Parts: sequence; C-alpha cells; structure tokens
Amino acid sequence: MPDGLTFLLVFIALVVIYTIAKVVGYMRQSDRQWDQVDKSKLKEWNDDDEW
Repeated sequence: MPDGLTFLLVFIALVVIYTIAKVVGYMRQSDRQWDQVDKSKLKEWNDDDEW
C-alpha cells in the first residue's frame, strides 16, 4: 500500500473515532440534563392537534 493511502486511512479512522466519542459524550450529557429537568412543569404535547 502506498504511504499516502495508509496515512489517509489512519486519518479517516481517527476522525470517525473522534466523532463517535463526541456523539456518545453528547448523548450522556443530554441524559444527565433530562434527569435534572423539573418534569412537573412540562406541558402535555399532542401532535394530533388541529390548527
């Protein structure tokens, strides 16, 4: 394999791993924030309501 191709594949793999790690981190942060919400103040939402 040419050296340039190897470097490119390693770079792409690192970007994919970094992106997945960020998404998982944001999902965990979102779950923590949702657990802290005062759910008694949430409004019942019906998507079937007519305008």
